Amino acid sequence: MGFVPAQAPRISVASDGTLAAIHEPSRITVLALPSCTAIAEVGVDPEAGASEVVWLGSPPRLAVLSRFAAHSTVHLLDPRGPRTIAEIRLESPMRLMASVGIHALALGALGAAVLTATETHLTPYQFPARAVPTKGGAAGPLFVVAVPGAIEEWDPQSRMPKRRLKLPKPGVITALGGSDRVVWMTTQQDPTRLDVFALVNRGQPKFHELPEPIGYVASHPRSDVLACIGTDTGRLYGVDLDRKAAIRAIDLEGIDRVEAAGLVITRTSAVLAAQARRPVVLVALDGRELEASVSVPASFAPEPRRAERHDQADVQDPGFAEAPVRTSTLYGDALPEPVAPPAVLSPSPVMQAPPGMAPAMVIARPPVDPGPRAPMKSVAVSLADRFSSWRASTSSLAAAVPRAIEPVAPPPAPPSIHWRDELAIWTRSVIVGTTTRLPPNVLAIELLAQRLAIAAPLHAGLAFLYGAHLCGEPGVAPVDLARVLAQNWDEALGRGQLASSEVATFRDSRIRLATFAQRMLDQLHPATGTIVGTPGPIELLSACVVVAPEDQPLGLVAEAMLPLVGGAILAADPNVDPRELVLEARAHGAVAMVRGATTTDTTIILVVSDEARADQLELPRLS
Repeated sequence: MGFVPAQAPRISVASDGTLAAIHEPSRITVLALPSCTAIAEVGVDPEAGASEVVWLGSPPRLAVLSRFAAHSTVHLLDPRGPRTIAEIRLESPMRLMASVGIHALALGALGAAVLTATETHLTPYQFPARAVPTKGGAAGPLFVVAVPGAIEEWDPQSRMPKRRLKLPKPGVITALGGSDRVVWMTTQQDPTRLDVFALVNRGQPKFHELPEPIGYVASHPRSDVLACIGTDTGRLYGVDLDRKAAIRAIDLEGIDRVEAAGLVITRTSAVLAAQARRPVVLVALDGRELEASVSVPASFAPEPRRAERHDQADVQDPGFAEAPVRTSTLYGDALPEPVAPPAVLSPSPVMQAPPGMAPAMVIARPPVDPGPRAPMKSVAVSLADRFSSWRASTSSLAAAVPRAIEPVAPPPAPPSIHWRDELAIWTRSVIVGTTTRLPPNVLAIELLAQRLAIAAPLHAGLAFLYGAHLCGEPGVAPVDLARVLAQNWDEALGRGQLASSEVATFRDSRIRLATFAQRMLDQLHPATGTIVGTPGPIELLSACVVVAPEDQPLGLVAEAMLPLVGGAILAADPNVDPRELVLEARAHGAVAMVRGATTTDTTIILVVSDEARADQLELPRLS
C-alpha cells in the first residue's frame, strides 16, 4: 500500500522521476518512486496564506514557498538527510509556477523573479519583463508565460525573453506548458480544449478536445504527453500532443475521483495520482499499474530510532506507524531535541531575509516494508506478466527444498556519494577512454557557467576541467577535451569561448581551469579581495567612478554602494591586477571595486580621492 494523504493533496514530481512531493495544507511528504514510500516530511507554516513546492536540479532539491500578506519566504531543502540548504525572503507575495533545471519561476503582482539554486545558496534574480505575467509553465529548457494577447518564452540563464507567440484569439489562459517541440495552453473561454502551438512542425494536431472541462494538467518539460484531470468526474485522461490518437481515460484502482496528479518521465511515461484518504497510485499512461516493490535508496534511509506511536486523527497511515513523534516545520517552533541550525543565506540588498528567521527543519521517516503485494489485475497477459508468473512459481518450488546453508543477509548499502566523487570518477573514465556519457549535473558548475556567460554545450568542458583538478591532474589533453565537447577542436585548441572568457588556460599542450574559477568551485574565498554583500544580479552595465577619502577603507565604501549595485561587491586588496579582480568578481557573482586603477573597458567600480581625478576619468558617478 502506498502513502495515504489525509487532506486534499497536490503533487510535484522531480524531473528525473526519483522523488515526488505530496503537498497537503499542513505538511509536505517526500515519496521515493516508484515504491511510493514516505522518506521525509516538512511542516508548512500555519500563518502562511498559501504555499507551493517545486523540484530543482539533480540530485533533486525541494523549493518551498510560503506566501504571506506582504511578503514571501522560500526554503531550499535537501531531502537526503534531510537538511536545509538556504532560505530567502521576497518582498512581495509571489507564487512558484514552474521549474527548469536549477531555476524556478516566481510570479507576483509586482513582477517576476527567477530563483537559481546552488549547492549552498538560493539566489533571486528579477526578470525584466515588459508586462506582468498571469500564468507560467516549463517548456524544454525555457519558461513559458502568459502575457496580454501572447505567450512568451523566457530563458532562465540569460533572463531575457526569446520568442513571442501571438494568440489566435483573445482569451484568459488558465494553464500552459510545453516541450522543445510544442507549447500548449488551456483557456477560460474553452475549458474542454487543449490548444497546441507547434515549434517544430511534425504534423501535430492544433488542438485536443476533452469530454469535460479540464481542472488540472500534469506535464513534464521534456515530454509531449499530458495527464489531465476532469473537473466534473475527476477522471484522469492521457493526451499525446504529438499524435492524433484518441484521448484515453485511465482507470485507477482504489481512487474514485483524482484530486492531484504528477507526470513521471523515466524510461516510460507514468502518472502519480492521489486522493485524500486513499493510497497514492503510480500507473503507466496506458493504464497498467507499475511495480512498486523497489526499496528506498540507501542515501535516504535514516538511522534506526526507537519506535514510538504515531496517531493521526483522520487516517492511519501504515507508512508512518513506527515513525518517531517529532514535528518538522518551516517556521520557528523548536524541536524536542536540540538540532544544530544549518547555514542561512545572507540577506540580499533587494530581497532581505528578516532578522531571526528560523531555518526550515525536516525529519526523515524510516522506510517501511510494504509487505507482500496483492496480485495485480491486467487486461492482457504480456510477456513480462508471463515471466513474472514463471519466476513466482520457481521461487515457491525452491522454497520447498530444504537448504543446508542459511542465506546470508546482504551487506548494508554504501552511503550517498558526494558530487565531487562522482565527478572525479567520471573524469578518470573519460581520460582512460572507458566512457562516453555526459558528466553529472553539478549546480555549482551551472552557476559558474551562467555568471561567465558560457554557452550550454561547453558546460561539459568546465566539468571535465574541474574534475581533472579534483583528480590531481596537471591539466587535460586537447584530444580529451575535444572528445568531451563532441569534437569541438576550436575550443580544445584555444580558439573558442573557453579561451576568450579566460576560464581556461592553455599551455604546453595542457588545458587547465583558471585559478579564479577553481577557487570558486572549491568554495574558497576570493584571492584578490573581500566579498561585501550577497551574490546576485548586478545592475551595473559599465565602468563607473566613486569619490571617497583616501583613508576610508574600501570595504566601507563597498557597503555604502551596495544598494546601487543590486548584488555583491568584491573590494580589492592592495596591489592586485584589476583584470584578475574582475574575473574573480564575475565568478563569485559580484562587481569589482578597486582604488586608483584606470581600467575603464570593463564593468568595474573605480574609487578616487578627489573630484578632479573623477572628472578626468569621464565616467558615470556612482553615488
